[in-house]
Amino acid sequence: MWPSSDRIPPEPKLSKEEGERIQTSHMANIFKMAEDGRLASAGPFDDTPTTISGIFVMKATSPEEAKRIANQDPTVVEHRNTIDVHPWQGPVGIGDEYFRLHKADPKMPEGMGPHPLVLFHPGPNWKPGTTAVAESIIALRSAGKLVAAGPLDAGDPLKALLIFQRIPAADEIGAIEELPAVKAGILKPEHHIFWSSAHVFPW
Repeated sequence: MWPSSDRIPPEPKLSKEEGERIQTSHMANIFKMAEDGRLASAGPFDDTPTTISGIFVMKATSPEEAKRIANQDPTVVEHRNTIDVHPWQGPVGIGDEYFRLHKADPKMPEGMGPHPLVLFHPGPNWKPGTTAVAESIIALRSAGKLVAAGPLDAGDPLKALLIFQRIPAADEIGAIEELPAVKAGILKPEHHIFWSSAHVFPW
């Protein structure tokens, strides 16, 4: 899976009508990608200030394929967002339960809610071959904190992406700060709030 995050460039103001047109087209594209089997999950970020507008968790065979698909989104075509693509080794089953439930009952509510999300960068004491990412994910999952997590490919500048249960952001930050790898400067966290539908994540 290849999560594709939309980083927001400087942009001119839009009229209300133009903004609504782009947003409607954006949502239609999300549903089409899901129907085509290319999208496992998607949702906006809710950060202040906003640096990333949202994430697509895509099913793709390469970063190039993921970027080609993501570049067709109306927010990108209209130069409202740019695309960063990162190869994420996420857990199997993202989106499966969501699509099963909504196929059985198309009127089922989305159940949108906020999930703390963490991107791990290498810290000043990062060394290749460290097991810090795996150990941190195991510890947080064992504590019941996560709904999905996994490392990024070895050549990626990011080291891991973790999606938390719907817990307060302060609780997520506290759990991250207690990780030995964070205390030791091996991993450096970047905190976000990610909105997702219910029944999307497998853990």
